[in-house]
Amino acid sequence: MPTPRLASLLLLLAGSLLPADADTLEEESAITGSGGGLGIPAFSPDDCRPLSVDFIVKEGDPHASAVVDEITRDLAAIGISVNTSEVDREMWGELMSQGAFNMFMSKTWGAPYDPHSYATSWRQATANAHHVALENLTAPLTRESLMSKIEAVQKELDQSKIAKGWGEILRDVHGEAFNVPLWGERAPYVFNRRLTGVLPGNQLWAYDLNDVRILSGSANVTVAPGTTNGLFQSVGPLNPHLYFPNELFVNNWIYEGLVRYGKDGAIEPALATEWEVTNNGDGQRAVFTLREGVKFHDGSSWNCSVAKLNFDHVLNPTVKERHLWYGLPEIISSWSCDAEGRFVIETSAPYYPLLQELGYLRPLVMTAASAFAEGGTKTDTHNSCTPQSEGGFGPEKWNHLYENVTCVGLKAPIGTGPFKFVSKEVDPADNTTDLSVLFARNEAYWGGAPAIEFLEVKYFNDTDAVEAALLSGDLDMALGIGPLTSSQVRNFETKHSGTFETIRSDVFQNTVIVLNTGMAPTDDINVRKAIIHAINKAPMVEEEFFGLNQVVSQLFPKSAPFSDINLFPQWDYDLEKAALLNCPGYLERRLAAIPW
Repeated sequence: MPTPRLASLLLLLAGSLLPADADTLEEESAITGSGGGLGIPAFSPDDCRPLSVDFIVKEGDPHASAVVDEITRDLAAIGISVNTSEVDREMWGELMSQGAFNMFMSKTWGAPYDPHSYATSWRQATANAHHVALENLTAPLTRESLMSKIEAVQKELDQSKIAKGWGEILRDVHGEAFNVPLWGERAPYVFNRRLTGVLPGNQLWAYDLNDVRILSGSANVTVAPGTTNGLFQSVGPLNPHLYFPNELFVNNWIYEGLVRYGKDGAIEPALATEWEVTNNGDGQRAVFTLREGVKFHDGSSWNCSVAKLNFDHVLNPTVKERHLWYGLPEIISSWSCDAEGRFVIETSAPYYPLLQELGYLRPLVMTAASAFAEGGTKTDTHNSCTPQSEGGFGPEKWNHLYENVTCVGLKAPIGTGPFKFVSKEVDPADNTTDLSVLFARNEAYWGGAPAIEFLEVKYFNDTDAVEAALLSGDLDMALGIGPLTSSQVRNFETKHSGTFETIRSDVFQNTVIVLNTGMAPTDDINVRKAIIHAINKAPMVEEEFFGLNQVVSQLFPKSAPFSDINLFPQWDYDLEKAALLNCPGYLERRLAAIPW
């Protein structure tokens, strides 16, 4: 029978070491420069298997770029060399869908997408790095069985069954060790104190400025917004029915849906004032009473026929395929107007995130009938989807969709939201960068006209230019992740608090490294565990982010629905575990030192 020490060591190697076992082992032999309690010298990279991994990072991600060197150094300590490629957005997406990586810097999507829509997107290689990362799971778990669990739990309506289902899914995901949880992202808001009423939005890149008040100076406000790609570059075609280069923060200002996602996940009325969801055969029936007296920015009326028109275009049988990163487009079976002018949605199965997903900032938000080509009736030949020349469906993998639909986009960005589009100045040097984009308040907004009269989004080359513009008074606000570095945010907080206020959101999303189970050497679960335990997150988060972000040990923020559970083993820094998993020379000396 093995001694207690050997039993502890074997448990550790199997990746199932309990916290108590870890404590016992560490008491017996701590790794130090002069040797452990048993007289064993500290391990070195010479003890380890020499491995090499390919690490993909998106260009322009300020937080990712800040920690690459630290991650490379930490993994070198256990014999793993890191080949980092910092690539543009297009190549980043291509490498993701091809599975051409061992390590892929990514983020969960935060509220209101985590965990259900983020996990649903794993079924598409073009939507999420996890699709290819799930290729080689530990039997009996497979990508297909995991995706079946994710689909099944969303068809539950009983809260206890939903919680139980997500608990099982999150334990499966955690146990397979294909994520390195790094930190929880908190969005900073830095703004001139001549403004008040600025609050973090309820989801990333949703900058709610409706209630901002002007204490002094002009009612015209300038802003540098964070975007999905870091620093602002362009608002794109301003089409809420498709994706990049259209920006979420603009959708939030111009367009609205039936409902909106409120604080702490509350579903709030927007263009619908009330709703009733009932069981209907195998599915559900949701009836929405629409808000009366609402006008689009062109003065036309909001009503049920316009709601149906928007759904007709977004859920066109061909276009719908592009939206299957989340569950709602697939599960909706019909949409119509009843005799009382209410909008009726029917689903093919029960679906607990129904209302939550109707609150997304895209694609099921409303634009005026006048914005559609040919009166909006020809969804195959004149669809509202953005033309391919303006970004279209995105990566080349979606090009087959153009065979069955003609995308003509929208005539103009006409919504019902608190701000309306006025104009933009495009840089003639590249005909792509928007140097300035101007929005005006919607005087007829049903929720009350904002105090901000004109809202100008400004382009800056880098974060230093943003900082300088704030300090000179040329810029009023820097919102979200991207416009300023963490050290610059800290400087405004500590050195310029008399002129600027700095606030932070709660943790919205977690930054993670996705480990590819389908590509050597990360196809070996022990290599994945070694990588996880070798990365020392706490000092890099403290040094690079100055307390802005928070170290995490599991995939989703605990604030995400059904995610507030403790998962074991904890994926935290433990160099001894990492060494025992990837450094056989050190393991041999540990075994030799155990008294038999």
